Formats: sequence, C-alpha cells, structure tokens
Amino acid sequence: IKTMTYGVWLVVTGIAIANGGLRTPIVYAYPVIILSVGLMISARAALLTTAMTTLTIVGLMLGEMMGLLAVKMPALPVMFGVVQISICLMAAGLIASVVKSYQTRLKELYALGQNLTIRTRHLEESKLQLQQAQTVARVGSWVLALPTLEFTLSDETRRILDLPEDHGNAFDALLQKTWHQDRDVLVQAARATRAGSSSDFEMRIVVGEALRWVRLKADIQKDADTAAQYAVGIAQDITERKAAEAQIQTLAYFDALTGLPNRRLLMDRLAHAMASSVRYPRKAALLFVDMDNFKVLNDTHGHFMGDQLLLQVAQRLSSCIREGDTVARLGGDEFVVMLENLSADLQVATDQARAVAEKVLAVLAQPHQLDNYTHMSTSSIGVTLFGAQPEGIEEPLKRADMAMYQAKAAGRNTLRFFDPSMHRVIAERASLEKDLHEALAQEQFTLVYQPQVSIGGKSYGAEALLRWLHPVRGQVSPVEFIPMAEDTGIILPLGQWVLESACAQLAAWANQSDMAHLSVAVNVSPRQFHQADFADQVLATLKRTGANPLRLKLELTEGLLVSNVEDVIAKMVRLKSAGVGFSLDDFGMGYSSLSYLKRLPLDQLKIDQSFVRDVLLDPNDAAISKMVIVLAESLGLSVVAEGVETAEQCDFLAGQGCRLYQGYLFSRPLPAAGLEKYIRSSQNLTP
Repeated sequence: IKTMTYGVWLVVTGIAIANGGLRTPIVYAYPVIILSVGLMISARAALLTTAMTTLTIVGLMLGEMMGLLAVKMPALPVMFGVVQISICLMAAGLIASVVKSYQTRLKELYALGQNLTIRTRHLEESKLQLQQAQTVARVGSWVLALPTLEFTLSDETRRILDLPEDHGNAFDALLQKTWHQDRDVLVQAARATRAGSSSDFEMRIVVGEALRWVRLKADIQKDADTAAQYAVGIAQDITERKAAEAQIQTLAYFDALTGLPNRRLLMDRLAHAMASSVRYPRKAALLFVDMDNFKVLNDTHGHFMGDQLLLQVAQRLSSCIREGDTVARLGGDEFVVMLENLSADLQVATDQARAVAEKVLAVLAQPHQLDNYTHMSTSSIGVTLFGAQPEGIEEPLKRADMAMYQAKAAGRNTLRFFDPSMHRVIAERASLEKDLHEALAQEQFTLVYQPQVSIGGKSYGAEALLRWLHPVRGQVSPVEFIPMAEDTGIILPLGQWVLESACAQLAAWANQSDMAHLSVAVNVSPRQFHQADFADQVLATLKRTGANPLRLKLELTEGLLVSNVEDVIAKMVRLKSAGVGFSLDDFGMGYSSLSYLKRLPLDQLKIDQSFVRDVLLDPNDAAISKMVIVLAESLGLSVVAEGVETAEQCDFLAGQGCRLYQGYLFSRPLPAAGLEKYIRSSQNLTP
C-alpha cells in the first residue's frame, strides 16, 4: 500500500511539473492521496505526504513566478481524463490491497481456528485421560466455591460417593449416605472447610448393601487479599486399603488356619480378664488343651490331615463355651480356653471349670472324619483358676501348662487342676529333659541283654534293653526317661543309637561260635517306626555294621497299629523280605485287630508280663494267656511269655503250649560280657 500510494504521488507531481504546474487539474489528486495515506497507512504517513506536497506546491509557485517553469495549459478533457484514470487506478489499488489484507486475515483466523480446534481436542483428550486416571486410581476431584457454596464434582467423585449426576445439594445427599457413626466427622469437616481450613479425614458410606470407605481431603486456595475462595480436594476410594488393614489385623491377632485368636490376642484378653476379676469378686479359669499323639497323625497321614483335625478341634472347642469366653490356638496342637465370670466362690468356680473341661474331653474324644479316614483322638487338659489376687499375665498360662503335663503323665485323655506341688514336678521334668540331651551327647547310655530261653533251658536269643547311668542321679529307670524321650523327640536319635549298638553287638557275636546262633530283639517306638525312611535306616544300619538281618528281630507294640496300618504293613514287608524278623510286644494290652493281625508279617507274639504275673491266681489272666498261645499257633507264630519269675509259672505256661520264656527265673538283664558268661555257664539248665 505504501509503495502504490507514494508511486501515485510521484506520478501526479511529475505530471504537474511537466504540464503547467499548479494550473493543471491533476493537482486535485493531492487531497485524495493524502486522505488515502491517512486511512490506509497511518496519520504519520499522511503528515509526511502533506509536507512533501506543500513543498512541491511552493516550489511550483516560486518556479512559475520567477519564470523558471513554462506554463502550459493542456486541453481540459485530457487533464480530466488523466485525473479520473489516476483516481480509478488508486481506487483499484486500494481495493486490491484491502482484499489481499482481508484474505490474509482470513488465513490467519483460519489458522487460529485450527489451532483452537487442536487445543480443544487436546483439552478433551486430557480431560478424558484425567477421568480414566481417576477411575483407575479411584481418586476423584472436587471444587467448592466458598463464597457461593457451588459444588463441582468429577465423574469419579460422583461414582465414589454414589451421587447421581443431577445431585442437587451434594452435601445433603452425601450426608444421607454416610454411615451413621461417621456423620459427625463429615459435618465437622464441612464446617472447617467452609471456615477456610484444610481437612483430611476418612469415613464410611453405604452403597447398596456394602461399608465403602472413602477419604476426603480439602486444600484451601486464597486470593491476593488472603481471603479463602475455593476448597479444592480429592475423594478417594480406600475400601481395598481398609480391607488390607483388616487382613493385617487378622493375621496379627488371629490364627491363620483355624481363625481363632492367637497367643497375642489371648494375652490381651487374659490381661483384661485378670484386671476385671481383681476389680470384681468373680473367678476366671484357663483350660490348657493339648491333643494326644497328634504328631503320629502328622507323621503317618501328612500335615494336611493334621490341619483338618485342628480345624475340627477348633470348631468343637468353640461349641463348648459361652458367649464372652475365649478359645485360642497357641500353635501346633495346643489350645487355650478362657472362662470368665465364674462364681466368686472358689469351690463353685472349680466345679464350673471342671464341667467345661469334662465336656471338652468328651467332645474331642468323638471320632473325627478326615476325608475318608476316621480318626480317634483324645486330649489332655490342664486347668487353673485366677482372679483371686494380682499376678503377671503369664502366670495362669504357666500353671495351666503344668497341669496339662500332669494330665499327660497320668495317661492322657484326662484333666488335672493345678496344684502347687506341680512346680517341683515340672522343674524335675525340665531338669530330666536337659540331662537326657546331655546323656546322648556324653554317651551315658548302655545296652543290657535279657536271655530268651526255650523249654529245654537253652538260650536262643536275647532282648536288648536300654539303661541310663547318670553321673549324679545314678541308674535312671526306663519307665522314667522313655516317655520323656517320646514327648521331646529324643527317642529318634536314641532309638537309632540302640539299633546301631545292638547290630554292632550282633555282628561281633557272629564271630563267636557259642554266640553266633543268638538273635537279638530291639524295641522300636511308634514314633521311630512312623518315620518315612525308617526301613531305609534299618537296612543302612545292617549294611554298615555287617549284622545278619536273619538274627535281628524288631519288637513292635500294639500302639503302632492305631493309625496308618497300611504304611506299617508296607514297611514290615520290605524289612521282612530282607530277612528281619518281627515280634508283637505286650500283646493283648492294646488295640490289636485280628483282621490286621493276620496281614502283618510277624514271627512272634509276646504274652505281656501283667498276664503272666497272676496266671496262677487269676482265671482271666490264665484264659488270656491260653488265647494268645492258641491264636499264635493258628497263625503259625511262635509265642514267648515275658516276666516269668517262678518255676510254677513256667510249668503252667508250658502246659498251655508256650515253649519260649523270658524273665528273672532265668536271668536278669546282663551286659554283653555277662550274657556271654551266662550262655557259657553250666548254670544255663532247665528250671
């Protein structure tokens, strides 16, 4: 526009100078040019053009007055034509310029529109991504305009708070959905927010039939005058987090298998019960319940079966108590029942606790159906009362534990109340257990052998018997330490030591002509036999010591047949195929089933000494011994009577058909050298 305008100005000036100066009509174009410059370019450009025009006119005037310019008067039509053409050209140029500028502006506006569209699309995409992110994170946003209390909620916030899109008064709608116990929390937080204070709290809302947990947080935004304008916040669904926290709480205070309170929660409740019992004149009781022979079930049927039993025990215990009492699992097969609010009278409270304990004994003794296996189980229970005086929370538990061990010692499947004398018994038991561990490490055990003789008085074998000579206690009876070894698990390494020593002795006697014919019987505990690799242990021991399997006899008790008979038979068959013999000890005292007995690869039955002792006095004992002898003959088994102490007993048994004996009538248990001397002695004659 500038180039065209100034060009026209130069053309007009040139024509004016060449064709008569100021007298030519073309000078009338100057105002049009100046006006155009002002409108199309700028006021500054118009002033500049005016100045140049004024100087030109002055110059023309001076030139004409001084005769420097020749004045010509062109024909009027030509001049007017030139003027008209010039004006048309200027107009055309101006129009073209305006059109071009308009088109350029349109392009700019189009480009701006395109950018705006792209930005709008990006904004929509960002909003969608924000909504998706909020949905995934379960975190919504909201804004509250404090001056107007206008509430703006995101879609996710509405979903979390279960508010419809047309929610009306959002706060009132939310208040109606809030769990009644948390409404005060919401109201107080709302007041704080409206007053311009930030807040962060958790509450529960009701959605359908579910206790959805939400977290609401508000931050206050202020204007330049520090006046609160907006509350900008989040709404977060924390239901899963609360569930996880509850799960952690459950794992911390409840047993994972049975769902019963664990030791930690029991101790909390025990502390509370003890405080209440001291404050109010009422007694409380603890029942320490331990399952009998639980490890045998685990060893023979696997831990899965053991877990099933524990679940059923937990259910049965829970059915035996009142509301407000506690059943807890301490671990393994140990449970504790806490009875609260018993009578203030000591005797009445004792009777109440005894009644519950007896009920527990009866309920737990009922058959347990474990998959397709019916398991018989019993329990031992220790009982103690508390609440008469302040004491540490561990003390009642210790007393109940002591009483439970007394129930075990009394033969299991019974209960015992705590007695102060039990402290001494428990201390002695702990000391014995410690000494038992040391005895095995320090080789304080030894084997003795009691001869087994035939009817002619000839020794055909011997039973290996374990003895413990303690450096301080002296000779410790097997009746005293064998049950302890069974309970503590020491029986496993101890039993292996016995087997190893007996086989080594058997191998040594094989090199002596007068001893080589002897067989050696070794007692095997149920816990030892039920080891998965027991047969491998026996075969490895025979190979290591060089003992003849045909000279080794393993004595088993009837208690071994209580569970998993098929496994017992399989192990016996494997060892039998290697030449090892088997004798069923204490026959008639336990659980023998004739249907299983005929399937066992036995070589011998032993008449228990309790029947032999009174065989001459008690017709029942005589009948039982006769029954064992006849049964053994029918099954093709030999029979040996143990505990024979008099010649009359031996004669009576011989008359019933028994041909093998063992007892003090012939010899007490002897060391290996003593047995050798006994075998070689001329005193080894028919009684």
